Amino acid sequence: MVEMLVRMGRRAFLAVLLWLGATGAAFAVDPVTAPDIARILKRGTLVVVATVHNMPPLFYVDSEGRPGGIDVDLANDIAQRLGVKLEFARVAESFDDMPRLVAERKADVAIGYLSRTLRRAAIVRFTQPYVRLRQTLMLSRTKTAPLFRGSERVEVMNTPDVAIGVEAGSAYVDFTTERFPKAQVRSYPSVDSAIDDLLAGKLHGVVVDEAFSYTLNHPIPGVPGYQVPDDWALFVKVLILSGAHDPIAMAVHRDDHSWLSWLDTYIADRLDDGTLDKIINRYLGAQRP
Repeated sequence: MVEMLVRMGRRAFLAVLLWLGATGAAFAVDPVTAPDIARILKRGTLVVVATVHNMPPLFYVDSEGRPGGIDVDLANDIAQRLGVKLEFARVAESFDDMPRLVAERKADVAIGYLSRTLRRAAIVRFTQPYVRLRQTLMLSRTKTAPLFRGSERVEVMNTPDVAIGVEAGSAYVDFTTERFPKAQVRSYPSVDSAIDDLLAGKLHGVVVDEAFSYTLNHPIPGVPGYQVPDDWALFVKVLILSGAHDPIAMAVHRDDHSWLSWLDTYIADRLDDGTLDKIINRYLGAQRP
């Protein structure tokens, strides 16, 4: 593996992870190969954009610089089936940056914990979802006890007196505003900072996906992540939001029709042969419904 540092302004961060391992020989450039796929094959490298942040269990780099997660496993498999090398461009500062970078031709595809939304679909094309995560609401037991009064109807949170935290630049800004239009939806630089305010009693709740909730209780060894207090369950309750799902999909340039079709076929095949289930269960647990 080769690691390169890219400097943006005054800030330097790990921007690209390049796999130089053996690649398959699945494809050769044929005169009739679709131009958007031929471009990748001729270059010999699949460029995948992801965020600069660790997002376990879908995408992360551990303390020894090794990448891992559902998205990394999928991207590696896609590159091998194409017979090209894999390059992760970790240059997106937020989830919203990923589709923009794809639209600007800075990468062939975005595979990085990316939620499919109508707003993002206006600038890129999305594949079918390869995983559907349930949305969860992390509640402050103290602040919400008077609201719920023994009930678990989350609709009681839809009031101007309630403050709900979300990560800025994520689909959860859209999801939460739509679900709780009357509540105060506050954007935070990270989910971690929102949870800090939740534990400090400054928020009634934080909306996240089930993958994030899972890693709080099942941290991945060697992967930096949010450390909750041992007794945090005494102060925070996690509810699954009924009927609320987060479709995680890949994004390609709006003109790359054949590349989109190839990826959709890949996802369908991996669903049929059980590969996707094995990868997801490896990181999210086999008990997930």
